[in-house]
Formats: sequence, C-alpha cells, structure tokens
Amino acid sequence: KDLDFFLIRKQQLISARANSGMEIIWRQADADYLPHKLGAPAKKVLVENERTEVSSYVNLNKDQWRSKDAKNDPYIKLQTALSIIFDHNPEAVFDPSSKQYVSNTPLIQKLYHRTWTNVNTGAKKELRKFIFNLGKYGWSCARRYYKRVIRKDMQAIKKFNLETQVFEYEPKEMVDVDDVFFQAMNPFDCWIDDIAKPDDPRRRDWMWCEIYDEETFYGIFGEEARKLDIQFSSGIENETKYPKTQIQYTSDKLVKVYFYENRLKDKFIVEASGKLIKSTPLFRADKELSLVDTYWTLRNTESPYGIGLNEIMRNNKVMLDKVRNMTIDQVVLAIYKMFFYANSEQLDDEGGEQIKIEPGKGKKVIDPRNITWFEVPGPGKDAYELLEILRKDMEDDTGITRTLEGEITGKTAFEISQAQQGALKRLKIPLQNIKSALEWDAKLCVNLMKLVYSVPKVYALTDPELITNYVTAVNADPERFFTDGTGVFNALKYREFQLELEPDSQGNFQPTEQKNFLMLKPQMLDWEGEITIRVESMIEQSRPLEREQKLTLNNILLPIIGQMATQPAFLTAYLKPVKQLLKLYDESPSDWLPEEWLNGQAIMQAPLLNAGQTAEKVAPQIEAPSSEFNLMQSQTQV
Repeated sequence: KDLDFFLIRKQQLISARANSGMEIIWRQADADYLPHKLGAPAKKVLVENERTEVSSYVNLNKDQWRSKDAKNDPYIKLQTALSIIFDHNPEAVFDPSSKQYVSNTPLIQKLYHRTWTNVNTGAKKELRKFIFNLGKYGWSCARRYYKRVIRKDMQAIKKFNLETQVFEYEPKEMVDVDDVFFQAMNPFDCWIDDIAKPDDPRRRDWMWCEIYDEETFYGIFGEEARKLDIQFSSGIENETKYPKTQIQYTSDKLVKVYFYENRLKDKFIVEASGKLIKSTPLFRADKELSLVDTYWTLRNTESPYGIGLNEIMRNNKVMLDKVRNMTIDQVVLAIYKMFFYANSEQLDDEGGEQIKIEPGKGKKVIDPRNITWFEVPGPGKDAYELLEILRKDMEDDTGITRTLEGEITGKTAFEISQAQQGALKRLKIPLQNIKSALEWDAKLCVNLMKLVYSVPKVYALTDPELITNYVTAVNADPERFFTDGTGVFNALKYREFQLELEPDSQGNFQPTEQKNFLMLKPQMLDWEGEITIRVESMIEQSRPLEREQKLTLNNILLPIIGQMATQPAFLTAYLKPVKQLLKLYDESPSDWLPEEWLNGQAIMQAPLLNAGQTAEKVAPQIEAPSSEFNLMQSQTQV
C-alpha cells in the first residue's frame, strides 16, 4: 500500500516541477556559470526559445578572427556574494521559554555551535554549498538529520610483533560519522510539495534521490535488501529531457534510490527500481520533515522557487557580451588594417561582387591608385560608455557592486569601508532569507540533539569486581546503570563532549576559559525556547571600520567609566545608559565593565541620588578625551 501510494506521488512531484520551467532556468545557470566561449555549439541543442539556449549567450559570425569571449560575470558575482555572506559560522541567541530552561541554555547553545565547528561532520562546508546553490539557482535545500556511517567487518590491528613484523587482527566495526548532520542537497535531486508556498517551512512532503553503487547500497540497507532483486545498471536515466551534469559515472553497477518524507502521514519511505526498501514513521520526536529550504529573492507569492543572481543579470549580460565583442572587433580592425593591391585584370572574391572584411588581409583590385587603405575608426567613447552603463545595470540588478568585488572606491580605509558597508545593504533580503532558513534549521537541530544524545550505549557486565568498580567510579549514580529482569547488570554510557562550560553546585552551566568533558544526560538536554540567528555574525567584517568603531567607543566610554569608578552615584545613574550604548555598538557589557557592576553588588553599595538631584551635581563634569585618545583618533584617520 505504501509503495503504490509513493509511486504515484513520485510522478506527481517530478511532473509538477518539470512543468514549472524551473529546471530550464537552472540548466541555463549551470551553463552560464562555467567559463566558456560564445558561438555555435559542436552539435545542435533542441531549445524552445533564446532563453533556454544553454550553449551560448549570443550566436556570432563564424569568422575565426572575431572575438567570441564571454565575460565570466556570473562566476565573479556568485563567488563575491559567497565570500561576503559566509565568512564565519552562524551564531545563535537562545531565549528559554520558561525559568526551568535557563540553567541549561548555555549547554544547548554550545552543542548547537559544535555542529558547525566539528570537523568530522563538516557542516561548515555544507553551509557554503547551501549558499552557493541559493545564489546560483535562486532556491536551495538541505537536510538536518541523524547520520550514522559505519563500516562493518573491518580488521583492526590487535597486536604487532616487532621481531617478526607480523600483525594480529580482530574484527571491528568502524564508525565514520555518528552525529547530527547538516547536508546541502542538489536542487535537481530534490522535489518539494507541489502546492507549497514560500516562507512556510512546514511542507506537506518532499522527496530526494541518491545514486549508489552496489557495494555502498547493500552496506547501507543490509542483507535484507538482497532479497528484493534490485536492478543495477551502468547508466542512470534522467526524468527530464535536459542532461543533469557533465559528470560521467564509470561504475558499472549503479542504482538511483528515492527517499520520501510525509509529515501528515508520518511516513518515511525508501524505494529503488520500483521495490520498497523501507517504510517507517519519521525518525523525529517533533515529527517534522528534515527539509530546510529558502530562496534568494521572491519570485511571486505562490512559488517557493526564487530568482537567483544569474537569472537577474542575464539580459544585461547578453547585451554586454555582444557590445564588448563588437568593440574588440572594431579595435582589431582599426589596428590591423585591411589593404588592396593590383595583380590582375579581375577582382578577387569571385569577380568582385563582395569584399569580405578581414583584418590584415590583402585584396586584388583593378586600379589601386583610386583605393586607399581600409580605414576603420575606433569604437569611440559611446561604445565604452555603453559598456559602463551595462556593467552598472548588472550591479544595480544583483547588488554585487565592484566595491564588494575589491575595487578601490575611496581615498582612505574608512571611506572604502563605508562604501562596502553601504553596498552590503543590497544583500539584506538574501541575508534575511538565509537567517530564516537557519533559524528553522536550529529548531530541527536542537530537537534532534535531544533525541539522539539522550540514547546511551548499554554494556552488560557480569564480573562482580567490574560491577563494583564501575558503581564506585560513577558515584553510584542511578542514571548510569540498571539491572534488567534477568538480573544482568547494565552500564550506561552517554555521549561525552569537550565544551567550554562547567556546572556549578546548583547545576547551572557557566562559561569557562578552558574546555571540560561533559557527559550528557537526558535531563540536561530538556530545553524549550526561541532561537534567533545573528546573521551579521556570518558576513565578512570590515577590519578598518571595526577598528574605527572600537576606538570611537573607547574614546566615549573610558572617561565615563573612570567617573563611574570614583563616584558611586554616577555609577547608579549611568550604568543602564552605558549598557545601551554598548548594545548599540553590538558589544557585550562583560567585555567592557567589571563583573561586580553587572551582578549588582557595587550598585547596592552605592548611595542613591536624592529626588531632584542630578548626576551632574553629584559627580564632576565628564572631562574631554585625553591627548592620548586624540592621538589614537588621529592615527586612525591617517
């Protein structure tokens, strides 16, 4: 029943997206992104119109001397956007929903941050691919799921004899990945609900496919899959008439496996070559899909597929290539002139009916005294002005200006930084879309960590001495062992991570400078609340502008802090404004103010102002910044 349902739904999802025309736009983006030449293709490509012609931007004359270069703006714009948007791992702010979740909020935050920094999972590289697909195609998707990759029946080294150089082996299971995982998906291999709307992460269902060789397939799905008579082949058929990629698989036994998740039916289905591999409930406590997707800019309010950089700039790019190559051709003709000479009573070029222009080539004429050199004027400033207009139009369309690409547009470092920050405002909408996707991903990640990290490994112990030693080592913690109905002693080992945290006597987790090993227990992972991604933490920061801002804040705060340290009433009146000022500069008060000021101890000891008495009457007037600060300011300007 599940297989019959899925096979029908599979064709519905494939047909719905094929009819939307998005795959044609994506294929065009693939062709435009790669460095290429303009001109006729080696073989004709069946196209519907000029937009779907994946072979070139403009068909030029077949003359070999003419310029056929395509300026690689799609590559430049996309790489620039990727380098700006994603420079650091995303940082999240965790806001607990009730008081009971305050104590373990730092722990959940550290565990989430670990999913991006852990080299074994490689989530940072996957996020880079996610943003790359987003800018290139206008839509990108990823999965947040529990990934376990194991290699069974491995022969691990047990002993090694130095004299005989002989190894002794023992069978062992090798675990490559066993953690919460973020994986960027190829948009061509993913199909989402055909009635899905943008900005709604709770899709009804979605489907994706993977290509496996025979050995990998049976390694994942086990020996039970051998009974299903799966058909392997040397080639993989495509559902669309357009080729997927230029990659040619050399393996001779491949199979395409389809995975399907349905949120309303609570179903996870795996199918290959028409055979049902697996049908289970969703592997999530929250029963959400593992899908994370977003768009670059909104196409319309009914389509979840957005508009990417290549589609935005393509019209101007076609005209730019045409004018640019025509300008190059005219410059070549102006420099490398064509000439005529007399050598016969008959004109060349088949009787002289036509004279074909070609730089540096001589032509026979009857009377060369009446013909001079073929003078071709240069392109003139109009051509160069048009090229500049087209480049500016592409910048206006994409928001990726030459300032962001590294072109110097100011006289000082501060002016350059200001120009860059202004240009970054054009990327605000894509950044907000990435922010929304990552916030949904963070919710999926936390819920999945609560499920996966709460499951311990169980070891059965029978030796009384081992049991006694184990109970002593865990301080008789009842959560670390149990005895089953048969009287067998079972030791529980939960996951252990090295984090910059330390629990206090009340069980509250506090940040520390050094890393500590923490073994996670189920109650430590119980957390509910809101998660906000600080998207500005991801983008590339302007170092000169950052230094300028810190020096400016330094000049403002240090005199005030000096007065607050000597005048308790001044401290009481101006602590909150100072905190607000630090917040305005995106600075943490703990990095600038003493801890006793932040925890309220010093404030309780300070005398309060009388009614009607101002801080100016109690504390001395704030002095101007010293000459040392003025020197720092002048050095920054230089």
